[in-house]
Amino acid sequence: MRNQIDIAEIFGTSLLIRDYLTKKESLTTFYNRAFSYVNLVKQAQEKLAHYPYRKELVTEITSQLDKLALTEKQKDNLYKLSLGNTVTITTGHQLNLMTGPLYFLYKILHTIKLCDSMNRQQNEIHFVPMFWMATEDHDFKEINHFYFRGEKIEWNEEHQDFVGEISTSGGKKILSDFSEKLKYFPNGKKLWEIIEKSYFSENNLADATRVLVHELFKEYGLLFIDGNNKTLKKLFIPYVRDDIKEQKSFHSISQTVEKLKSDYKIQVNPRKINFFYHENQIRNRIDETNGKYYILGTCKNFNQKDILEELENNPEKFSPNALLRPVYQEVILPNVAYIGGNAEIAYWLELKHYFDIQNLPFPILIPRNSILLITENQKKKMDKFHWEGKELFIPKEKIIQSLVEQCTTIKFDLSRYEKQLTDLFTDLLEKSVQTDPSWKDMILAQQKKQLNGLEKINKRFYKAEKLKHKEMVSNFEKLYSDLFPHGTWQERIENFSYYYAIMGINFINLLYKEINEYESVINLSVIQE
Repeated sequence: MRNQIDIAEIFGTSLLIRDYLTKKESLTTFYNRAFSYVNLVKQAQEKLAHYPYRKELVTEITSQLDKLALTEKQKDNLYKLSLGNTVTITTGHQLNLMTGPLYFLYKILHTIKLCDSMNRQQNEIHFVPMFWMATEDHDFKEINHFYFRGEKIEWNEEHQDFVGEISTSGGKKILSDFSEKLKYFPNGKKLWEIIEKSYFSENNLADATRVLVHELFKEYGLLFIDGNNKTLKKLFIPYVRDDIKEQKSFHSISQTVEKLKSDYKIQVNPRKINFFYHENQIRNRIDETNGKYYILGTCKNFNQKDILEELENNPEKFSPNALLRPVYQEVILPNVAYIGGNAEIAYWLELKHYFDIQNLPFPILIPRNSILLITENQKKKMDKFHWEGKELFIPKEKIIQSLVEQCTTIKFDLSRYEKQLTDLFTDLLEKSVQTDPSWKDMILAQQKKQLNGLEKINKRFYKAEKLKHKEMVSNFEKLYSDLFPHGTWQERIENFSYYYAIMGINFINLLYKEINEYESVINLSVIQE
């Protein structure tokens, strides 16, 4: 029996994602179909009826994968992608150094496992797992590091270009130093061979990441796509033109944001033009004022005729931002579902109306699985604290307070004393009305003062009890920091390299088994070190 928790029940899950997962009726207008096996089949049938670019797509993916030694499963998926009954399920991510946080792997494995399941259950439609490489992002500081056993391994350079086009030369010294740490692990040599094959044999970050991800997931048949491509960008010209001429995405998404913001936090706000211009190794935002199109941060500007001509001649120079990147993906792929983190799903939900006016099928949105990796030793410590289930994810101080309260022999029942004080002042208020109504404010002020004093006593009492049990508190804090490094979820900090250096490819296989492809859950996985 898997130990899993519904993401909707986890402390800190946003209201928007919780309502999406529980299929709240008021949110249904912001997506097309809810996630289910039946709906994936329906979505595939709809997409297949509206997808015109199969030949162009297969030609470009074949070219992009040309240097890789594809496995039989990858070859089969690439061949089937050329057939009229094949669709994709896609996830995407930035080109983090060494994949960055663990959830990079989780979202890919969720995508793979869902495709495998769909292909087992029926054979009329073939589902291919696709990894979208976010090569056009330009925030190098977001992707220039990873953590190994709590240590930050960082590639310190300044870059403003598409991250995919950054040379790997600067990262080789950092990774060479990192190799020293791998010598003492049973699969450290194997991991280093993969690093050499990717970062030391390829010239830019896009190619290096493609090789790295290929080496980790090739046996599962995963395919990859880099949208930073002139041929593929040509297919997207009509949507860029709409943004330049009519600001169509801005007007449409703004309407959706207006409807969402009364109940939910908005993930991304649209701009008048949701594209960047890429030239001279810099990606700058396009803005429009009084019919002039300015490339911000440069002296370059266009009138409308000239910028549309530039688009026709050099579509590769126009790069979608976070909001329009999903639209680009859905134009060029026969895609039926996107698997992503909660923040990704939140901004996808802003796009449904825009997809409708562009006559694009809106894909099924699937919040990815999470996994909390727990060693056997950590599990024993957790059992001693009776710390399990969704209680794992409530704030640390609340957990400690609960543990202290369980250990203390003298109970300070704050609520009991609060009630007694409230009853006393309620009686005084009733008496004051009969005596002198002007006393009301004085009595209420005194009530507030006494309740504040009571709260101070309670805090002092808790502090004293916490000190009395300081060894227990210290042991728990150590365990908590091991499971939640930097006070946040393990998957957002830790890198796969430590676990791979110990377990090798068995680590990837273990994660695949843990994934629940049809439920949005966090898996609590006990592993052997």
